[in-house]
Amino acid sequence: MTRWLVQLEGEHSDLEEFPHWFPDGDVYAIEENNSVYLVGSAFEKFSVSEDGHVHEAALQAVDELSAIIKLLWSSFQRPQVGDVFLEDASGKRQKFVYLAGSITIRINARGTLTVSGTGQNRKSPTQAQTLLSGLRTNVHLRAAMSLWADPLLTWPRLYRVLEEIEQYLGQHVHEAGLCSHRQRGRFTRSANVAEISGKDARHALGKHGKYEPPKDPMNLSEATTFIGGLLQAVLSQAAKQQPPSTA
Repeated sequence: MTRWLVQLEGEHSDLEEFPHWFPDGDVYAIEENNSVYLVGSAFEKFSVSEDGHVHEAALQAVDELSAIIKLLWSSFQRPQVGDVFLEDASGKRQKFVYLAGSITIRINARGTLTVSGTGQNRKSPTQAQTLLSGLRTNVHLRAAMSLWADPLLTWPRLYRVLEEIEQYLGQHVHEAGLCSHRQRGRFTRSANVAEISGKDARHALGKHGKYEPPKDPMNLSEATTFIGGLLQAVLSQAAKQQPPSTA
């Protein structure tokens, strides 16, 4: 039996998040000899000559998985998708080379992992797998997480994430019980007025209208934390609404 493996390239503190949070599923991660690979049934539909399709599928998978991990560890940086390997029944691997980018060195504050990522027998999914299942339920949630995964989380991007969440909900986040009316107002008013959010504001200096600067404005760091919390809540909610797996 053959299988595809896709190597991830980046700082090890980022790479080790994948087998920790995604130890099984249609795409999951394994670690071998200090290297991390994506494997799974999502790649097995491609034939021996379709390594390029495997690489493209891996790019999409890394986008989704990275967005989830970033919710759980804000300093996470998306790794590059590296070489693709086709492993035959004897364990011999054929290598297909792809160009990867550069990395930076950081420290993961979460600590040493004890999960090997080889598909342990578990009674329940990881938190990341639960959030991923919620992400896959709706186009607005996919759009929100795609924006969240961008390394440049500006005020306009965060506001757009809020809009995608509320498009999914069909109501404002405070009406859905995800935060208070005051919390939402602090965010939107901070995002809208240039006195608070500067050049990324949605309105010009002094052009307040219905968006007066809040007395206790959010800074960008607080706003990022606020939106990240909303994303976790709404993805968890979406995941709970899915029918239980029969696998």
